[in-house]
Amino acid sequence: MATLRERQRERRRSDIMDAAWRLFEEKGLEDTSIEEVAAHAEVGPATVYNYFGSKNELLAALFIRYIEQEAREGETVLKDPPDDMVDGMMALFSTYLEGLASRCSPQLLREFYALGISRRFDYGRHTYELKRRFLDQGLRLASYYKQHGQVRDGVSADEAATLCYSAAVFPMSLFALGLGIDLDTARTMLHRYLCLTLTGIGPTQCDVP
Repeated sequence: MATLRERQRERRRSDIMDAAWRLFEEKGLEDTSIEEVAAHAEVGPATVYNYFGSKNELLAALFIRYIEQEAREGETVLKDPPDDMVDGMMALFSTYLEGLASRCSPQLLREFYALGISRRFDYGRHTYELKRRFLDQGLRLASYYKQHGQVRDGVSADEAATLCYSAAVFPMSLFALGLGIDLDTARTMLHRYLCLTLTGIGPTQCDVP
């Protein structure tokens, strides 16, 4: 059981992150100072630096918290998957898409995206490890459908999950970066891409080596 001191420390850390989230959403990373974060969290700047060594570390902590929130939401789909695989994958990736729309402002989404491919995150390698949470959920769902005969022989659950994830990334990225599509369009595109991925785009199946 956590001590009072530990609970107070965790609460203070959460307050700092909440304040930074609001400011980064509104102003972005570069235009927000540690002093502003401290003032909104009602602590001193030294306290912020004690918990987070820099603004970049603070943004990275917010990114990790965001992914953890999304992964928790994804678990609700895995508890009771729809009968059809397209519907199931759509439910899972729609959960992530809805999270993008409801939890983050366009400004914060751009900050997360820039962080994810930056040198600070080893040009995406560290981000990939974080996003394994999503891939693992997709794999669990694909494994469920594989067991229920909805993934054909010769195709592994891992391959099915990777293809579905790849199909989902494009519309979600377009929406996250504000590149000309709204939430409804992204949702429609996501469903179409998953359908095409899982049903095929050609008149015949090729022999996969």
